[in-house]
Order: sequence, then C-alpha cells, then structure tokens
Amino acid sequence: MTGTKCIDLTDRSRKEKLGTDKEEYRRLKVRFYYSGIDEPDKEPVRLVSEDIYKQLGIDNPDLDRYYRHIKVYEDLKMKEGSFHLILFSHGYGCPAEQNSDLCSHLAENGYIVASIAHTYEASDVVFEDGTRIGYDESLTEKMHTKSLLAYLDHYLLNRQKLSPEKAWKHFDRRQHRYSPFMMERIEEWVKDDLFVLSCIHEMNEEEGSFLYHKIDFSHGVGATGHSFGGAAAYHHCLNDDEICCGVNMDGSLYGEHDEKINHKPFMQIACRTDDNTVARAFIFHDRPVHFLSFKNMTHMGFTDLKLITDKKELVGTSDPEQTMLVLNEAQLAFFDRYLKQGETEDASKFQLDESALSEYKVL
Repeated sequence: MTGTKCIDLTDRSRKEKLGTDKEEYRRLKVRFYYSGIDEPDKEPVRLVSEDIYKQLGIDNPDLDRYYRHIKVYEDLKMKEGSFHLILFSHGYGCPAEQNSDLCSHLAENGYIVASIAHTYEASDVVFEDGTRIGYDESLTEKMHTKSLLAYLDHYLLNRQKLSPEKAWKHFDRRQHRYSPFMMERIEEWVKDDLFVLSCIHEMNEEEGSFLYHKIDFSHGVGATGHSFGGAAAYHHCLNDDEICCGVNMDGSLYGEHDEKINHKPFMQIACRTDDNTVARAFIFHDRPVHFLSFKNMTHMGFTDLKLITDKKELVGTSDPEQTMLVLNEAQLAFFDRYLKQGETEDASKFQLDESALSEYKVL
C-alpha cells in the first residue's frame, strides 16, 4: 500500500515575493509518497478537490477510473528499511498531487517521493492551520508578454522543423524577450526545492521524525516534474551537486543556462509539438539523455488528467492505460539505473513497450 503524509514548512531565510503580504516568510507544503505497511480496513484518501477539475472545464471527471489506479492511504506506517529520495514538482498552476499515479508507482517500488507545492503557483495549497492559498490568477498576465510579435514567435517555434541547435537559440531568445518573469520564477522554485531537501536531511537525522533514518542518500537524490516543474528538475541537474539524475515531462527549459554542460543522466519526455522548447537537453550534455516522444499526446496528458477525462484537447487521444504504464515504467527504469544502482555509464535501452511512443532514443 502507498502511504502519504503532508507537512508544512516555512523558509525563514526568504520573504514571500508573491501574494499581498510581502512581510510573510515563504511557506510550502510537501506531500510524501512512500511504501507503507498494509492496513486492510483503511480507506484511500481523495487527493484532489473536484473544484480543480471544474476549473479545467471537466464537468464529469471519471473518478472511478482514477481511483482504481490510485489508492493512497494517509499516515500508514512506513515499511522497514531505507529508501532513495525523488523530488517532484508540479506544473505551473497545477496541484502537487497532479501525478499521484507516478508518485505512488515509484513509492511502491522502493522510493520516497516528496511532491512540493509551490505556493501561489500551485492550484490549491491547504496548510495545517486551515490557511488555503489557491493559484494567483494575476500571475497569468506576467508569465509571457502579450503581443502579436510574442504570439507569432511562439507559433513559429512550435511549428518549424529545426535542428536542436537552432531550436534552442530560438527558445533562448524568446524566453529573454517575452518571458523574463518565468526565468525569475524558475530560480525561486529551485530555492523551494533545495530548502525542502535541507529539511528532509534534518528529518532523516531527527529521532521521532517519520523520516528518521528512512532515506538513503548514498547515490544522491533524483528529481522529476511536469512542465515548469520539469524545467526545475533540469535546472537542478545543471547546478546542484546532490541531484544525481533528473526527468522532465514536457517542460520548456526556462533558465539562464548559457552553454553550461549537464553532467547528470537525464530523461526528456515530450509530445511532438513541444520538441523545440526542450532542445537544450539534447545539446549540452556529456552523460546519457534518454528521449521519449509520445504519440497522440498533449501537454496535460502527462498528468493524472489522462485517467480522469477523455477530452482530447486536454489529454490527447492515446490510450490512457497504456500511456500511463509506459510513462511510469520508463521513469522507474531510469531511477533504478541511475539513482538506486548509482550507475552513470551509458545505457543502450530500457525495456519498454514502445507502442505508446513515436520515438525513443539515447543520445
């Protein structure tokens, strides 16, 4: 059984830059997923408010299918032993629970996953004291410059067939010109993650903590995420020594990276329309980059929405069960090789059912 537990954290080294009260310290909520000891009579927790689905225009979410896949139980006792840690970050404006199918799959196979809710930029954060902070809608106007030239530039980048080098130069020029706010925020998300990681180190040494001596840091820490959270995982691989490998699920690679080389194994997952925005991952590296491109997919199809709705404009038309199976198994294989086993040598190929993929290759 997959256990889950939430904790609240306050970073007293940073004042909050978003919201109305700039005297507040940065508050974060973290949901942990882990392998727990079975309690047969325990009822699974409902992870996400149905209001979130309504905000996306999903009037009849298929929650039966969703909860057949995702059974997560609050406050289970953790199994004996120690486990490797993976940090997860959600997409911009999405909930920390958006990939619970993936997180529970990793947890059941020997990992502890810490999913970090980035306050004001997550869709719904509820703290233990009852404070509820939703997504700050005013941020939508700041994300990208609204102009005909910006729209045209975005259209051309997504529609042109470009070499990785030309695609990266185009995207880098675009982010500096039209998305400086997102470049600023990626730095703040990375600070969020590293603060949470420092707290997890403390809890791992704190007698009485539910994480006491539960995490094996011997090979480092993994990072994964969707969209903006995936861009944060890439940023970690470039800059943070403790992060030993990372996965980006369809996230445009925002950040001031110049020509910095990625020395960590990486997995870049994308749908065909977004190849040009992730091209940097294929150029500046000296360790294996595993590239998975999914058929008939859209950006939000890489989240649990794939199991909740069949709206093709949201999640594409690929088979939900098969798509999620490949998505989950690919990441499990990646982290087993580069985090659990501590291997950094080149890998020829993971054992994947490629029926959901349009392309798979190791660069």
